[in-house]
Amino acid sequence: METMRPKLHFYKLILIVGGISFPFALQADGLANQIDNLFGSDGIQLQINTANPANNHQAHFSSASVSTLGLLTQQLAVSAVDIPAISTVPGLTYSYNPALQAFERSSGSLGSIYIERPLTLGQGRFEAGFSYTYVGFDTLNGQKLKGLSFLNLQHGDCCSPVPGLGDPAFEKATADLIFDRFSLQSHIFNFSATYGITDKWDVNILVPVIQTELDISARAQINDVAFAGNPQGLHNFPNGTKTTTSSVSDSNLGVGDIQLRSKYHFLAYKKFNMAGGLNLRLPSGSQSDFQGVGDTTVTPYLSFSQEYGIIDLHATAGVEFNTGNDRRDRIRYAGGATFHVTPEFGLITDFIGTSNIRTNEVSVRVPEFTGGNATPSSYDIRTATVNNDTLDLALGFKFVPVKSVVGFFNVFIPLNDAGLRSDLIPSGGVQVGF
Repeated sequence: METMRPKLHFYKLILIVGGISFPFALQADGLANQIDNLFGSDGIQLQINTANPANNHQAHFSSASVSTLGLLTQQLAVSAVDIPAISTVPGLTYSYNPALQAFERSSGSLGSIYIERPLTLGQGRFEAGFSYTYVGFDTLNGQKLKGLSFLNLQHGDCCSPVPGLGDPAFEKATADLIFDRFSLQSHIFNFSATYGITDKWDVNILVPVIQTELDISARAQINDVAFAGNPQGLHNFPNGTKTTTSSVSDSNLGVGDIQLRSKYHFLAYKKFNMAGGLNLRLPSGSQSDFQGVGDTTVTPYLSFSQEYGIIDLHATAGVEFNTGNDRRDRIRYAGGATFHVTPEFGLITDFIGTSNIRTNEVSVRVPEFTGGNATPSSYDIRTATVNNDTLDLALGFKFVPVKSVVGFFNVFIPLNDAGLRSDLIPSGGVQVGF
């Protein structure tokens, strides 16, 4: 009965995860929605002309602002949860020695932290892990979030041309949207468990619990057009000026996208190893709270490693298929080396990247207004291209403080500025084998 205990632990963990994940996922109202509605559900709204309702400019910047904020949140949602997951076997690997009737380490290497290694845990072995990652986002496509600005938002094409004069002069007015404060942070607590079904076949479950914190303050201002009879222009906010501000400060705790992972070690030749695996990512996280991708993804991959004494070279490559949007299919690749200072301490340098197979786009439904109407006359779809081709440098170390326990620490440093990025992402954790 002793050999059944790890298996029972694994099944218990799955039941516990199933019991706690979905209540978390159902609660959030949506941090992204609060950005969308920063100036109201209809975007930037101007002062109502009560004296002449037929000549009302209330909704003349609504379309541009709804489009701008909507596409912004879509881009944030696509990138905010794109953080690599720790490998299914981040430390000690074992195989059963029938002569000794005991498990013994199958490799002298501690392997990578985030690059999947070919070696497996060992039949009947169970490993539980915990890690913490802090992500404080700093830039979007190279532009600092603090001070992020969208200038010269266009006035709606609301009115018919004036005979002999063309479009009304007031349609040349523009608006600026400037974020004086923009803080988006994620605290990611990963819980994982791996079980060795055979000496060559592992299964794993990874459950992230994410605390997302949003704190923003934005300013909208009108660049009005003066003309005869209206030296100050026609556009004002409800406060009677040409500038208004709005802010949001909120947070949400929820379960992110649960990952089910399986790997089979099918080739071992001297110190060279190769494995194939399959990752299934479930949309249990709230996309509107920047905690999930919103779709199920399936990633088949191959992993490779070659040991040269105290140096372990490793690499992996796979294709992530998004079942809900094939424009988000992409190639995932990584490679690096572990240098073992001692058998219980290793320094790690890895490069981890992704590349879209097709051009990725996000879209938002935008209301259109005509004349002085504050009610939409029609709707349009606005799109924007999203670049998710990322490349990161991962620097870290692993150590074995006591038998069957592996600790690790890592920092991610971005090597390009595509998408939503953090200048530095620290993480650390521990794995315990049973």
